[in-house]
Amino acid sequence: MQGVPAPGVNGIKVRDGAVWATNTARGTLLRIPITRDQTAGGIQVITTGLPGIDDFSFASRDTILAAINITSQVALIHTDGRHQIVLTAKNGLSTPTSTAVRGHVLEVTSAAYYTKKDPNLLIAQLHL
Repeated sequence: MQGVPAPGVNGIKVRDGAVWATNTARGTLLRIPITRDQTAGGIQVITTGLPGIDDFSFASRDTILAAINITSQVALIHTDGRHQIVLTAKNGLSTPTSTAVRGHVLEVTSAAYYTKKDPNLLIAQLHL
């Protein structure tokens, strides 16, 4: 939403020797390797161009599903940086805030923070 300040780092996960985080204001997904001495390695920008990115889940070893709060979307992000929108408000999203993957099922919570209507839980089958 125009004029609404976006937070910085939002979603965060630890997986396969790295910390993964989104930056909502910058629209990025980041990967920070954990070094042998348990310190942070150099920040790797996995993808850009997703303003409003919020929480995310790993769908597979090389794919991530992320809630895009401001535009009521879910993006499928590949670890090589490619991304595409796979769910929108037309599917029932209302400013989604979080995703969860359980087997072949994606769950997305919509807080309706910006829309102020229809907070919900969307459940979708994954076909990756």
